[in-house]
Amino acid sequence: MTASNANPFDRKIVTNSAFSRFGLVIASLLLLGQIVYFEGMPISRNPVFRASLEKLCGQLNCQLPAYKNPAEFAVLQGVLSALPDRSQQFRAVFRNRAAFAQPYPNLELTLLDYAENPFARRIFRPQDYLINAQAATSAMRPDATAAISLNIAAPKTKVGGYTFKLIY
Repeated sequence: MTASNANPFDRKIVTNSAFSRFGLVIASLLLLGQIVYFEGMPISRNPVFRASLEKLCGQLNCQLPAYKNPAEFAVLQGVLSALPDRSQQFRAVFRNRAAFAQPYPNLELTLLDYAENPFARRIFRPQDYLINAQAATSAMRPDATAAISLNIAAPKTKVGGYTFKLIY
């Protein structure tokens, strides 16, 4: 075969393996960075990965965001009762069923009339319902139980029911 008959597309592609490996490492680090940036919070909330991430952060001297999953709180009791002065008292007991400590949740209490229409709603923060101010800034340990009692001023509308949710 002569040089004039050579096909220009039949060139040998020479790759430098050091450059290829360096590019692969950079691409892998970029992919890992994107996963952490876009999916880091949901991954840190996943109980399967949380324990391993806590160990890794302990070695790297970093801190994971607080574990927050209101679905892992169980409401054991909730009672709204009228007091003699027409005010209301709401009492509840809830438990942290998560395997990890969680910040105390906010409590959303909605009062309903007899037609089940909401007429009053309030969100109580931990410092509103916990007696000890220090407890309000701390986390609720796994399997810990909290009992709360809230006094509510006498509403103008007669209370026919309520809804109660733990939220963040």
